[in-house]
Amino acid sequence: MSGNAFLDGRRVSARDVIQAFLDEGHDAGVSQLRILLRDGSGDEVDELAGDALLAWPPRSRNLIDKVLCVVSEAALARLAARTVDVLEQAPPPDMRELCDLIIEAASLQIGPALQAHLGRLFALAPNRGHTCEDWPWRAAQAEDVAFLADQLVTQDPKQLRKAFDCLLETRRPDALALAIDAYPTMALRYPLPQLLRSVDHDGPGQPLYPGNCAHLIFPPNYIEEGSADPAPGAQHPSWTLPGDGALHRFGGVGSGTCGLCAGRLHHLVTLPEYAIFGMHGADASALSLEVCLSCLGWERGMLFYRHDHNGLAHALDHGAVIPKFPANPLAPTEVRLAPTPARWTWQSWDGGNLHRIGGPPVWIQHADYPDCPACARTMRFAMQLNSYLPTTDETEWWLWGSGGIGYVFQCHPCRTIAYFWQCT
Repeated sequence: MSGNAFLDGRRVSARDVIQAFLDEGHDAGVSQLRILLRDGSGDEVDELAGDALLAWPPRSRNLIDKVLCVVSEAALARLAARTVDVLEQAPPPDMRELCDLIIEAASLQIGPALQAHLGRLFALAPNRGHTCEDWPWRAAQAEDVAFLADQLVTQDPKQLRKAFDCLLETRRPDALALAIDAYPTMALRYPLPQLLRSVDHDGPGQPLYPGNCAHLIFPPNYIEEGSADPAPGAQHPSWTLPGDGALHRFGGVGSGTCGLCAGRLHHLVTLPEYAIFGMHGADASALSLEVCLSCLGWERGMLFYRHDHNGLAHALDHGAVIPKFPANPLAPTEVRLAPTPARWTWQSWDGGNLHRIGGPPVWIQHADYPDCPACARTMRFAMQLNSYLPTTDETEWWLWGSGGIGYVFQCHPCRTIAYFWQCT
């Protein structure tokens, strides 16, 4: 960002942005917000995360995520602490909605900063009833697990269930063990393995995703959202992370054949084996991730492939179908991998660049981990690709269903890869 943000020769401040929304309407506010996000200094942008943000008009709150992702972590932490104070004052519904948005963003981006407030958040329950309600507990430490254990003796069924859900959401081995011990007394409708998988685990200390995460960085103008300057203001930082230097083939026609429609597979990306299989992968070997986009999700909900030691894919699903929706290959290009900073390890569906390898998956619906067709073990999450990728037909974008996310899972011992997608 450059020095100061100016409009008609006058410096634009955070207060100016809010006042423009209030006095001049949405379009004027967007115009000034764009100037401040694009040209303001870090300190000027951080002012947006002060009390000014708490005055943001309700009808323009769809823009708040664009602010919260570019303010500094320190400014967001201060705002989150102020928000907890506001929640304790029983604010009116409009303010409560704004507070919910701030706590949701802080839970993803700066979770450890919420650790000091977990006891208060347990009682306040921002985002009550939504998927993100218990996200702050991912920051839990041993003393917070002890706090939740104390809640398990309550006679209030709602408080008991919340304590159980928060124990799961911590994903800590000690907390998951407590939840497993409490499960027989809970009379829950879902089986325990399903509840553990809902937080991406097979059991205590058994995460179903690799800890390391990297984003795919596309060349300029390949993806409209990730390479343009979206209004209003700056891009989400996950689109412009510094890459590792190496180029990896993306898109184009695959080398394998679909076992269902006999068409050529669609090439997604070729990566070093370790990027998909982790420490089990051979460092020097390349793995070509290919799938039939014409059949995936339409003819079969999930497709499986075995990879030979040359990294090439061989279909494990067989039949004789004529695809209802023949797909063109993704437009060929080359991508870089960018190690993901802690702030973007957790993301939501509308949280910037969702083309990523490793880390926890971004689910649109419920967590869904396939079993390996060869050994029946739970397959581990490997990577995901978002929608709106260009295809070889310049008039067409690739969508997973109605615009969801495509997921890739792996079983290293069997060299098996699984694909499926979710959408709304």
